Amino acid sequence: MSNFLPRSRSNSASGNRPGPCPLLLRSGVLVVAAVLLCAPPLAAVAKEAGRSEAASAPQAGTGWISGGVGDESREEMRKVAADYDLHLVFSDQRGSYLAEIPFTVTRLAPGKRQEIISAVSDGPLLYLKLPPGTYEVAARIDGTWQTQRIQAGAAGSSRRLSFVSRAH
Repeated sequence: MSNFLPRSRSNSASGNRPGPCPLLLRSGVLVVAAVLLCAPPLAAVAKEAGRSEAASAPQAGTGWISGGVGDESREEMRKVAADYDLHLVFSDQRGSYLAEIPFTVTRLAPGKRQEIISAVSDGPLLYLKLPPGTYEVAARIDGTWQTQRIQAGAAGSSRRLSFVSRAH
């Protein structure tokens, strides 16, 4: 008899009960193995989805993407650069890229400030889509917030900002 067939139950008076079905055990082991093998890729997809467009109090017309760690990622970022009107680069004074940089984007209007994005850039490149207006962009590098004010959203134009570590 094959090990893949379920065992028949015995109604003997001895009270011996058969063990679990080997097919069910093997199926359960296969399911657990499949879940464990898929968990890291699924976690990476969930993390990436959370990094792009993760905003506090998002405003219509805003969006962002970050990355650029490694040649392949930088190339992917360059392919989509034209879709974004504000390009930020984080680096040290020697030109080496920086990653995991907290940033905020605040819309400035007469007598009003509205933080529209507050997140962490995964890589040295951060691209944003902003509706026309005046903004304050801040990045925390070496424990200090650096701030730059920009006018964004002019049709067909993009701006580039650099945030550079001041540490020696």
